[in-house]
Amino acid sequence: MSGGYMQYAVADLARVLRKVKVRQLRGLRDEILGSERVFVTGLGRTGLMARGFAMRLMHLGRSVFHVGDVVTPAIAKGDLLVICSRTGKSKVLSHYVSIARKAKAHVAVVTARPDSPVAQRATVVVHIDDTPARAGKLARERQQPLGSLFEQSLLIVLDQVVLDLMAQLDLTEADMARIHTEFE
Repeated sequence: MSGGYMQYAVADLARVLRKVKVRQLRGLRDEILGSERVFVTGLGRTGLMARGFAMRLMHLGRSVFHVGDVVTPAIAKGDLLVICSRTGKSKVLSHYVSIARKAKAHVAVVTARPDSPVAQRATVVVHIDDTPARAGKLARERQQPLGSLFEQSLLIVLDQVVLDLMAQLDLTEADMARIHTEFE
């Protein structure tokens, strides 16, 4: 294993993050602040990043649920569904959008494909452009597999939304720690 590969990974991550639009992040923040409850979902590794975001929203004192958990209630008007999906093509996630829209809830999508079927039906879209920047055999060998670059970027982007929410809600890390689970 070469430490050189990490420099490529970090450079790719920085390149992707520089392209994220602050106004899109603020749009997501504002949707969260304006919602009664927030429902978060994603599939695979992207879904794990979405769960981490739901956890941080809970630490902020928000009423938040992860779609698919047995304790998740029905979505309703005034709620927000946040979908994290690199491709935005999943039929399952599209079905979730239909459920949210039927309930007159808002939908936010964080995706690498803002023209995807799921993103096209969203109230707010946060675009994480994970398009490969390098060409050639050596560059392809050093590229991260599958959706890794999107997933890493997603975690950082969602944490930035949390930081912005902390500022808007005038909350500190100590405030969040008081809400953190004690079952660990």
